[in-house]
Amino acid sequence: MKILITGAAGGFAYLTALTLAERGHFVYLTCHTQKEVKYVKEKVKDYKNINVFKVDITNKEDRLKVLNLDIDCLWNNAAVGQGGSLLEADIDKVKDNFEVNVFSTLRLTQIVLQKMVNENKGRIIITSSMARYTATPFISFYAATKASESLIIKALQRELFLIGSNVKVVLVEPGLYCTGFNHLVLDSKYDNGKYFKSIKKPIHTIENLAFKLLEKKNFDSIVVQVVRAVEDKNPKKVYRAPFFQTKLIKLYSIFD
Repeated sequence: MKILITGAAGGFAYLTALTLAERGHFVYLTCHTQKEVKYVKEKVKDYKNINVFKVDITNKEDRLKVLNLDIDCLWNNAAVGQGGSLLEADIDKVKDNFEVNVFSTLRLTQIVLQKMVNENKGRIIITSSMARYTATPFISFYAATKASESLIIKALQRELFLIGSNVKVVLVEPGLYCTGFNHLVLDSKYDNGKYFKSIKKPIHTIENLAFKLLEKKNFDSIVVQVVRAVEDKNPKKVYRAPFFQTKLIKLYSIFD
């Protein structure tokens, strides 16, 4: 299978790309910048079935690169995170968060999906997040982008069913993994803020404690789920990991 992955310069997307290549697939591993491309190319130079190049999903020319590729599966993983409270958030930054995580992801999906529907084959995977289920202070903007993605993709699954398409669209919803991404989102809430300045330290202490308890340092569980999302003949609509956090989210949804 030929698989294109966005936002795969690091984290579990990078590890999944290696796993998929080791399982015999051909992987188009894409990065946001040329600097990342150079770094990743050096790391994967021994893999003959990995092609690394730049795809900034917010750039139209970069998105159109995929038209020239014969791919069986697109995994939309690229994302950014903006933290903050509505009380003092820079709305332009919030708009940028939606531009990357929702609009640019959907633009790229459209390009590939239309081709797949015309050929009546293929698979689209979208990385959402378990954060979409929680009204957690200071990450609501990021969570909202992921909630939007999940809702749109669930509707798309039903639309494809109505036209009898063989194209599969799948959601992957990871929980907390120690990639560094979560801390970047939360740290961004302090930029030039004043209303929460007096309680910044205790909030930060609680957040760090929560991450220490919940973040998974080993990525194997989510890598397994993504590989299943790619390879399962009849894939589930949603794949989630880690298991314990999946159960916590279900419990949270009952009492929220």
